[in-house]
Amino acid sequence: MATIVLVPGACLGAWAWSEVTPRLEAAGHDVHPLTLTGLGGQERDADVSGVDLSVHGRDVVALLEREELRDVVLVGHSYSGGAITAAAELAPERIARLVYLDAEIPQDGVSAFAGAGPEFEGAITSAAEAGGDPTRVPFFTDAELETYYGEHELTAEQIAAIRTQGAGHPIAGFHEALDLTNADAAALPRTYVTCLRRSFPSPVDAATPGWSHVTLDAGHWPMFSQPAATAEVLDRVARG
Repeated sequence: MATIVLVPGACLGAWAWSEVTPRLEAAGHDVHPLTLTGLGGQERDADVSGVDLSVHGRDVVALLEREELRDVVLVGHSYSGGAITAAAELAPERIARLVYLDAEIPQDGVSAFAGAGPEFEGAITSAAEAGGDPTRVPFFTDAELETYYGEHELTAEQIAAIRTQGAGHPIAGFHEALDLTNADAAALPRTYVTCLRRSFPSPVDAATPGWSHVTLDAGHWPMFSQPAATAEVLDRVARG
């Protein structure tokens, strides 16, 4: 079976995969969920002004090296499409496949803010300032969830758990533009998993060159709303 590393999206930690990990393990996979710098334990209140995509990419590589992992199916959700892309630039020899779970796909020299446009940057910056720490973006308010992720499928209990266990996300990660110059990284197989209940267009479809494409009938946080289906899709992708 495969070695799978699960990297959560903004504001989340390894705990976000708690209902997916055991299902993948039951299918025979070696599974490693990861918490990125600034998002777990005592770091939830630490200074994250310098915590950007490069830091989070190094977090991923540090796990691969520490656990001596190779031929890894590297899964990044949402924001962490950037983190797994950064990791691939540093250690493509350890990665078998990159899997973008309803995730951003960084472009060379373009930050998440630049790619998404001024409205997105303004909304994120305002949310950080309203949260009392301009270096961290809090998880979405109820109104923001309805505006940007109408069919998110999250229950009130799940939203409360995210706000309790999660952390404000380092805003520097949205500012950094990656230099994507590693030819070995560019040659890695890539799969995009589109969550069909998302309220914005998918960057990849079945006709996109260089990608395999899978759909999942779920909202943007399928590890919470559809853990069994999420595990099934990742199992299928990992098996090739």
